[in-house]
Amino acid sequence: MHQTAAVLMLCSLVAWTAASDPAATCQGPTVTALHAALPGSKHVVMTAYRDHRQAGAVRVLAIVNVDHPAAVDCVFCCSDGGGGRLREGAVQVHTVHYGYPYVAADILCHEPPGCNATRVALSACRGLAAAAAAAAPPVLTILNEKRREDNFPVFLTVCMSTVFGADGGNVLQFLQTMELYRLWGVQKVVLYLTNCSGDFQQVLDHYTQQGFLEVVPWRLGEEIRKDIHHNGQLSVMNECLYRNMYTSRYVILADVDQLLVPYKHSSLQVMVEELQAQHPQASVFMVETHLFPWTRTTPEGPQVAVPGRDLLEQVYREPIEENDFRSHKMVVNPRLVVQTAMFEVLKTYGERVYVPSSMALVMQVKPREESKEDANGKNVVLDERIGEFKDLLEPKVNEIVKKMTKAYNVSGIETSYASSLSSKF
Repeated sequence: MHQTAAVLMLCSLVAWTAASDPAATCQGPTVTALHAALPGSKHVVMTAYRDHRQAGAVRVLAIVNVDHPAAVDCVFCCSDGGGGRLREGAVQVHTVHYGYPYVAADILCHEPPGCNATRVALSACRGLAAAAAAAAPPVLTILNEKRREDNFPVFLTVCMSTVFGADGGNVLQFLQTMELYRLWGVQKVVLYLTNCSGDFQQVLDHYTQQGFLEVVPWRLGEEIRKDIHHNGQLSVMNECLYRNMYTSRYVILADVDQLLVPYKHSSLQVMVEELQAQHPQASVFMVETHLFPWTRTTPEGPQVAVPGRDLLEQVYREPIEENDFRSHKMVVNPRLVVQTAMFEVLKTYGERVYVPSSMALVMQVKPREESKEDANGKNVVLDERIGEFKDLLEPKVNEIVKKMTKAYNVSGIETSYASSLSSKF
């Protein structure tokens, strides 16, 4: 036997003997948090999904440290009376990670024939000493057990990247983004939350209670957070993709401060349906990101209902020159995507289609105090597409703002979103 293979096998046996044998492991509690340490390694496992595109495959989404590789074992908790069955897992590191040591990864486990597992446990070790001290392996529920190819409960879901820091205080822009998505046919939004302001939390609670928003806690440990790209947004996008694989016909992958805007259609749903009809083999629609220089913000003071940037004020767009870098976000068929990054899909079964900017673009407000020219002297382009929805947008936002102000306006001052905008239009 090859020396490395022998060490890995021995490592596996010691790990499972030290913590518990496979059968006993399956009697342990199921992990409910999104992040669980992988014993014997510096890795973290997140969620386990059955991958119906590969026979017997269960894909465990993880964050691994490429500077400290570790072999991984999977124990399937079978329902056929056979207890736990040990299988070697294959760690598949995503190719895009921007040089950080912590990287989005998949651990691919293959279920034994006839097992019919509903849970899987994982363990890893970097050596016999580490294995001997390993804690009990995390046991994950296997999700996406039922495959679906039509009759989806939701047509269009937006997956937003993590909210933390400054993003968690931009309440007004988030409110407008949510209501515009609703107007354009989005039925569900998923957001991964690290922290936010109290005002922002009230908005999240409002949409969560309505069933329009799913908030997923996202709190990486300090060691990982400082050594992973942008608070783990690459892992977030993949987790959201698999989370909605069999509940949503299409998924939009975008940041929380971005808005996918239709220019030729009344809604995103109509636009996506037309694109799919034109490109039946497509799995990914690439939409170009355009920057809108932030020149103003809502005034500060007690007369203003909510803090944050106002999308209705952002009417100047930076042009993209022929040789400029072009960034994209995506609308995807999640059942045809295996791995994704932020600006591109890494593995897919279908074709990529680039959507013309005349049909749609991703609006991103860039916080820069400038006039009608950017720092490079380019003339900006007047773009008032969002303003076309002002009469529909303001009443929706007003209604939510009034509920919020009743909750925290202890001074008794009357405030409303409409009154704070009255001097601007």
